[in-house]
Amino acid sequence: MKQHRGFTLLELLVAIGIFAMISAIAYGSLTRLMADRERLQVEQRFWSRLSLTFARMEEDLSQARERSVRDVIGFTQPAFRGQPTDTRALSPPSMEFTRGGVLTFSDGVRSDLQRVAYRLDDGTLKRLTWPVLDLGPQTTPAEAPLLSDVEEFRVRFYAPAGAWVDVWPAQSITDPLPRGVEVKITLKGRGEFTRLFLING
Repeated sequence: MKQHRGFTLLELLVAIGIFAMISAIAYGSLTRLMADRERLQVEQRFWSRLSLTFARMEEDLSQARERSVRDVIGFTQPAFRGQPTDTRALSPPSMEFTRGGVLTFSDGVRSDLQRVAYRLDDGTLKRLTWPVLDLGPQTTPAEAPLLSDVEEFRVRFYAPAGAWVDVWPAQSITDPLPRGVEVKITLKGRGEFTRLFLING
């Protein structure tokens, strides 16, 4: 009769040690894989948000219109105005203009015009939209955050004469709209991103 031989204690300990070592290697690889996946998702979300921000700007600027507006006091404001970024609470946005191609309702009348603006507020780049073009005392804009961790937001405007200016409307220029806009955004830990946009392009 053949005698069945079982595992010795030493063999069991060696097998358990090998299994533990393989499990530790597999767990380490899985942990690295999950960390890499999380980093990729963060990068994907960042680039998607940045691309959507520039796409939104391009859409707005390509639809800019020569339609001036009235402020809450009744004074006429230019169709397009821009200035160096000022982050104080009551300062005007870096860029504000009238755009077309949007279906809105004002006093029961359908219009495709809308007043939009971009401003930097406490490290967050925001897009502002007004429900009407000519403002009343109680008119307030809706704010949509676009990018966070913004250290700097700069705009320049290309005049029809072929010069870049930091303020629009510019002196001695009678055109209501610039030919183009240069936007520079500096993000914390990411560096600077620059885009050029054509007006009505």
